[in-house]
Amino acid sequence: MRKITIMMALAVLGLQMVVAQTTQETASEQKAKELLSEASAIIKGYNSMEIEFSYVMENPEMDITERMSGTIYSKGDKYRMILGDNVFISDGETVWNYIDDLYEIHINTIENSEGGLTPTALIEDFENEYRGKFIRQETHKGRTVDIIDLVPISPQSFFKYRLALDANDHSIVYTIAYDRHGGTYTYNIDALKPNTGIPDSRFVFNRTDFPEATDVIDLR
Repeated sequence: MRKITIMMALAVLGLQMVVAQTTQETASEQKAKELLSEASAIIKGYNSMEIEFSYVMENPEMDITERMSGTIYSKGDKYRMILGDNVFISDGETVWNYIDDLYEIHINTIENSEGGLTPTALIEDFENEYRGKFIRQETHKGRTVDIIDLVPISPQSFFKYRLALDANDHSIVYTIAYDRHGGTYTYNIDALKPNTGIPDSRFVFNRTDFPEATDVIDLR
């Protein structure tokens, strides 16, 4: 009888632990959604943005570390990102990616391109593309930041994104993308200038801007 009572007590305790864990996960997901919604509302309130950032790619297993700086220009669904000698352009419908090391230009539709190319895209698309979870609050270079993990709902080459938002104004501090081969891709936001009046011509792809020997690969 005592053995049965103990087993029942353990079962009840186990159930309580599962319920508590589920409640905690739900609370962390809800907090992530609230923080991301606030950040998204701010970004969507801008007519345009110019972002200066520093980029670090690391893969300890392959002993690779790569550092570059870049600039993102965005306006609605359009963007132009310059990362070192690489250029990524979208007019909201088509995406052109110039990969300098390969001397290739990849063309694709926006629907067939993976989300999260830019730090702001993570926030703008989070409700439809990712599951968010609040991790913790910490100090980063003297700023209090909220750490949120985003996991893609559909399979991507990146299985997780870590996002740091300023706890005071919800601006993006940094993002980290994690690939399936041990690599991390960190974007540190150095400056964000809203409503800078970027011309639409900035989001137009011109083949003559790139080396003539570059191969064009149309993936549409």
